[in-house]
Amino acid sequence: MSKLGLSRRTFVQGSVGLAVANFVRGTTPLAFAATMEEQTVAAAKTVGKADVSGMIWSPYFVPMQPVIAEFTKQTGIGIGGIQDISIFDAPQRAMAEALSRSPQFDFIHIDSNMIPSLVSAGYLEPLDEYIEKAGFHLDVVADYGNFMKYGGHTYGVPTDGNVHIQYTRKDLLDNPDNKKRFADKFGTELKLPETWEENLRLQEFLMEPKKDLYGSGNLRNRANGVTWWYMIFYSAGGFPFDDDMKPTLNTPAGQYAVDIYLQDQKVNHPEAANWGTPQMIPRIAQGHVVSCQYWDGTCKTIANPQQSKTIGKFYYSVVPGSKLTGKMIHRSISSPLAAILVNRYSPRKAQAAYLALWLGSGKNSIPIVSDPANAFNDAWATEHFSAPPVIKAYTQEGINAIKKNFEVVSPPIYLTGYLEFQDALGKNLSEAYVGQLPAKDVLKSTEDEWNNIVRRIGRSKLKKDLESYKAVMPRRDVPA
Repeated sequence: MSKLGLSRRTFVQGSVGLAVANFVRGTTPLAFAATMEEQTVAAAKTVGKADVSGMIWSPYFVPMQPVIAEFTKQTGIGIGGIQDISIFDAPQRAMAEALSRSPQFDFIHIDSNMIPSLVSAGYLEPLDEYIEKAGFHLDVVADYGNFMKYGGHTYGVPTDGNVHIQYTRKDLLDNPDNKKRFADKFGTELKLPETWEENLRLQEFLMEPKKDLYGSGNLRNRANGVTWWYMIFYSAGGFPFDDDMKPTLNTPAGQYAVDIYLQDQKVNHPEAANWGTPQMIPRIAQGHVVSCQYWDGTCKTIANPQQSKTIGKFYYSVVPGSKLTGKMIHRSISSPLAAILVNRYSPRKAQAAYLALWLGSGKNSIPIVSDPANAFNDAWATEHFSAPPVIKAYTQEGINAIKKNFEVVSPPIYLTGYLEFQDALGKNLSEAYVGQLPAKDVLKSTEDEWNNIVRRIGRSKLKKDLESYKAVMPRRDVPA
């Protein structure tokens, strides 16, 4: 029943006729009579029934299916075909779709940092009109909604926060013997690390490789390792370009970030350079790691007795920061940030857009982000942080840490050409990590490659992109 005592059936039967009045300036809006979810249904019913196709990785899609089934029941808009493509492989496929102007997919579920590139290729449908008609709003933590915007328009609806948080072994940190040894050696208290330097010292002090306990659980592979570099670089006061789109990597902030990044080698597993999340998350949950910065969904794995030997054995907190600028700055990161984007060449783009809004409702997304078995969609909406199923999945301590890190969350390169910028930086960092490239050459080589990318795309074009990039950056130096 609605707040006015109308049944859902009564509301839906009248929704088509009322929809026009609801969206015409000067008329009384429906908001007083309906929830946001009901308004989304009403708007969706005006565009007709259809089965939409999409590109989405199955670990993300499985927990969405019951929520989609309810939308189909109410609107006749459902899922036709789905192509199961990894979130890490989807960007390349999406660019191929964009360049061919293919109508194959009505929507794609992809890293939202691809928005500038896909808009520039003409592939994405702006969602502003659908958002207005549905009375929709993204009730997100901090300024997270800016991640969905580019050039003054909204192009995505998130399903996954994917913010990094700090994981530190509580049992090792609170051990009295460890505390005494640490105080005796360093003359200071063994506690949660506030800076990157403190984190490295803690990792090195507590690791015991002979017992398969390594200091770090951070990734250092080519595809994902660069994510950690951004956190360090941003926290040191760095930003990748000046206002004229000249790279600003070979700076004190960039050199600091490379140094911290490469020091991870002495505290991480020798094979870390070849690992991704399938290898590292189990090691974290099984107790082979002292501390790390990792995607927040790992909280759900740690809390799951079928997957974890470390239940209750981790502190969750804000990622370390840097005082290189003379003040403390913390910068977390969300990458890849999975969101639903709509293909402007699709004949069913309106149906796909309303389905995206339905899935992006705080209320509707609670069962999606709290699914303990399919733990890829992570909490992001304000409503998630007070929802019992979400708190149960992540633990209260985990939810608190996620919310804090959202206040200082950053993107990777939020520009047209993201994949190229990212790959050049990732390649050079990974080669330096395994000793194939001198550390002193990482930043110079990357700047040279980035300058070529800027020339190819166009400096004037990218200078316009900078406004959207800067708008995504956090406004706080430290969480409140």
